[in-house]
Amino acid sequence: MSTKTATLTDTDKRVPVKKSRVFRRSRGGCRNCKLRKIKASPIPSRGSNMSPNSSTKPQCRCCLSFGVVCNYGINIPDLLPSKEAHSQWAGTTYDARPRAKAPIPPLKQRISSQVASRTSSVTIELDARSMRIITQFYEEIKTRFEFPATDVFQFAQSYPFLMHATLALSLAHERSLISTSKPNQGRTVSEMKHFLQCTTLFQRHLREDIHPVDRDPIWATASWLSILLFIAIDENDPSKAWPFKGSETADMDWLRMGDTKWKLFQLTNPNRPESIFYPISNLYAQMRTNIAASGIDSISPSLYEVCGLDGSSRHDTNPYFQAAQTITNLGNFEPSKIPFPAAMSFITHGHPDFKVLLLNKDPVALLLHALWYSRVRKSVWWINLRAITELKAICLYLREHYSENALIMELLPSDY
Repeated sequence: MSTKTATLTDTDKRVPVKKSRVFRRSRGGCRNCKLRKIKASPIPSRGSNMSPNSSTKPQCRCCLSFGVVCNYGINIPDLLPSKEAHSQWAGTTYDARPRAKAPIPPLKQRISSQVASRTSSVTIELDARSMRIITQFYEEIKTRFEFPATDVFQFAQSYPFLMHATLALSLAHERSLISTSKPNQGRTVSEMKHFLQCTTLFQRHLREDIHPVDRDPIWATASWLSILLFIAIDENDPSKAWPFKGSETADMDWLRMGDTKWKLFQLTNPNRPESIFYPISNLYAQMRTNIAASGIDSISPSLYEVCGLDGSSRHDTNPYFQAAQTITNLGNFEPSKIPFPAAMSFITHGHPDFKVLLLNKDPVALLLHALWYSRVRKSVWWINLRAITELKAICLYLREHYSENALIMELLPSDY
């Protein structure tokens, strides 16, 4: 038997390198699948003789399960919710008639998507408790407030920063339900965790170019965050809470949030006709409009005196004017039936100098803030969450430092 000698070339002597598996996206997939970086899986139509060159495209399984319309053509926006998905979320057909109870839209237990489908992937697991508290929160928003809750909760399934904000608020709402039996309960660890994750993802997203389809989810998140910042008070002892704390504390971030939220309002323009917030644009207008065109006659005599007003005082010349006007107007309603725009007007169109006075712990500004708490806390649950501690803290502070001021002592809420 002869033996053959094999000669190895330089190429043959190279150490073989293990090639990594390459995942290729389908070139024929729709833009939604390309944005989400997943392979398209078309569903062929029954009995269809569609040829490979046909201009008609099938529906993707991924888009169908995700609840969006396939967009092979340029006339369909990216990630447009399908009518079937919207109807499923609504739990019924479109009906303008009020309902006694709003069923929670079906939620995916595993929220796995890219933040606005253009940045890093984020996964959220919803356990049974999360599903329960979200249902509870949804029913509260849907039945008591004029807010596009169905659309916002639908967006939350595609925007993890909005889902984290929704979970944090749902936990806070659950806390508010037990506040009467267990007062002064601060934020839970889970609540703070979701708040931190929301702000981290939200800030990352805002550093990117804002796509038109993102504007409503961004404004919804800003709305949730403004509430979360307001209830971000973790001191249970009123004698150690603000104003006994310094005003640089994070407890007062809610007061500094106003300008940022207004910038996001201008960026997202929720008053545009195609926005999900367009039906409540009148509420935004009411919250940013002065209560009365006339001046001094709309303020109670007691507040007139303590605020040092005179016949020439106006909302643009006296920093107390608008706050005193708002509080007087709130006296026209039952505490539990104050309209939301009227309750929020104290924050939304307050004089900039009044906010400075409040941060500087001016006694009259503190008094007006305490009176606002005492009048609206029964009508807005998340205001009550902060008032449980801070209203008592303000009253203690004023009694300790301004007991000689008879006018302030006379007007302080009697229960505190």
